[in-house]
Amino acid sequence: MARRPEWVKPVETSAGRRYEVRVHGQRSDGSRFQHKQRFETVEAAVKWRSTVVSELGHGTHVAPSEVTVRQAVDDWLVGQRIRPKTLSAYITSLRPLVDHLGDKPVQQVTKSDIEAVVQALRDGTSRMGTWHAPEKLKKSAKQVRAPWSPASINPMLARARSIFDDLMAQGIVVRNPAALVKSLPTEKTEMRTLDADQVTRLLAATAGDAFGIAWQLAVYGLRRGEILALDWESVDLDAGTIAISAARLAVSGGSVTGATKTKTSTRTLPMPDDLARGLKAERKRQREAKLALGSKWQNTGLVVVDEFGAAPHPDTLTKAWKTALSGAGLPHVRLHDARHSCATLMHLRGVPVVVIAAWLGHQDAGFTLRTYAHSTNDALSDAAAVLNSITTAKPDAAASE
Repeated sequence: MARRPEWVKPVETSAGRRYEVRVHGQRSDGSRFQHKQRFETVEAAVKWRSTVVSELGHGTHVAPSEVTVRQAVDDWLVGQRIRPKTLSAYITSLRPLVDHLGDKPVQQVTKSDIEAVVQALRDGTSRMGTWHAPEKLKKSAKQVRAPWSPASINPMLARARSIFDDLMAQGIVVRNPAALVKSLPTEKTEMRTLDADQVTRLLAATAGDAFGIAWQLAVYGLRRGEILALDWESVDLDAGTIAISAARLAVSGGSVTGATKTKTSTRTLPMPDDLARGLKAERKRQREAKLALGSKWQNTGLVVVDEFGAAPHPDTLTKAWKTALSGAGLPHVRLHDARHSCATLMHLRGVPVVVIAAWLGHQDAGFTLRTYAHSTNDALSDAAAVLNSITTAKPDAAASE
């Protein structure tokens, strides 16, 4: 029998004799660590130590770490340097992961653990915790999430993969368990828009309402955040222009006003005559409300305010949009679909795509064409008429050209 190395220490335990080995190493940040393992045989102890020493020599060894999923997610979020709205979306997406695995060391997380999170979300059995939860959720009696769709689960998986990629780069984990979990198949939601007649009906039905001007701005292509951040100083009725330079976005616990989505989103638009009339009418309505309410009126200086002059929360505006559509007898479409309607109607009337992109504040005109200016039955009919005029042209007429 081979002689037992002196660094293999016999230890008497309740389960019998074990052989303990300790290996000391240094992390990439300079801090020291110690590995300690016990084995049933001397051979197993020697083999393990040889493997660890070799990995340390080649710089491939992963030191033991007590970093938990919650700590890893928080650290990853801090390093993202993203807009508040995007940060809020990331937190919402990752909350089920942290609620389910938050206290578990990242080195112990397996593919099965993440698959369990996905399955609970699909089944509607994912229990809700309080990590970064809004106050209203902390006070809510709701303990379990409603089922999530693939469109919501897949972003969570994408963020989880990025977090474990970062942990691998730091040398904290040796593999990415989230990368082993496949994304769920999704079906592309059909884009729905309002046609010209429906837009007219909506604006007529909401004329004079507190948020009526918001719907007019929406159908002219402004994003929800841009509508909510628009102030009267940005409206030049003499020059007939609107300056889009900020956006107010929903975040956990409220809303914040910041920069526009992209550099090209900061833009100055000419006002069509009907929009100018609508803004003049809204300014008059606000002045009259201020006189009537006195000290109860809030001087926010914003174009879109509630009946007391206060800035509505982004979610409040979305709910009011649903009510406005219902009151006008129109089918439900998303508030953001008003932008789709604007782009599609402009496209069908022959406005160049690059102009539509500039109007909407897009960086890529190709994205505008792919996303917003989708074909409708009317557009297909127009195309058919053009083709018909070509194919039915008389031979002599064609020859004379």
